Amino acid sequence: MDGFKAYRYYLALKLHFTSEKFNVFENRGNVKGSREAFEARNDRYIFEKLARKIGNDRDIIQFFVANFAYGNESAIYAGQEADDNLAEWNKRKQSITKIFIDDLASLLTYVEINKLPTSSIFDFNFNEYPAALKLFLGNKISIETLVIINELDHIVEHWLDNPTVQHIWSNELLRIKKLTGFVKYDKEKLRKIFTHFVEELD
Repeated sequence: MDGFKAYRYYLALKLHFTSEKFNVFENRGNVKGSREAFEARNDRYIFEKLARKIGNDRDIIQFFVANFAYGNESAIYAGQEADDNLAEWNKRKQSITKIFIDDLASLLTYVEINKLPTSSIFDFNFNEYPAALKLFLGNKISIETLVIINELDHIVEHWLDNPTVQHIWSNELLRIKKLTGFVKYDKEKLRKIFTHFVEELD
């Protein structure tokens, strides 16, 4: 691992998380970015330092993914914040099933306390945003949970049909879509949990 390689991973993942069209899984991380261009950057030493610190491909990919997932597009400059995001990402990976179940419970509690119909968890209720969107934006449920739900139920495209949501929160919803493939979980197990959750709502 050297600074140039870290730089290439950064470019590929930044493009993945900020562009509708680029998909790092389909493109296999192929991006424009020559060694000459890297050598001309004033901040190349940061990539070199990061490459020495992290040391291998898998971990540096996880470092960038964690930061883009949690909305930090300047991971290479962020220092402690970037390290904290990586630590949180790794922690959540270890307990993804529990987080998912807890977040579903938080959604139910929210609609019960606010005396809302259960349909408002994922759907617009008059002029109100869906509860799942509001709790995500308020950091009350995790982005990982919404990635899983979106894989199972495609809620993000539905939310983006709302012009206000599309105008204000498109970047946040793009992050949910782009994190698909990076959030690893037992698909069969969590599908059953989510199916049961939806059945209970009805």
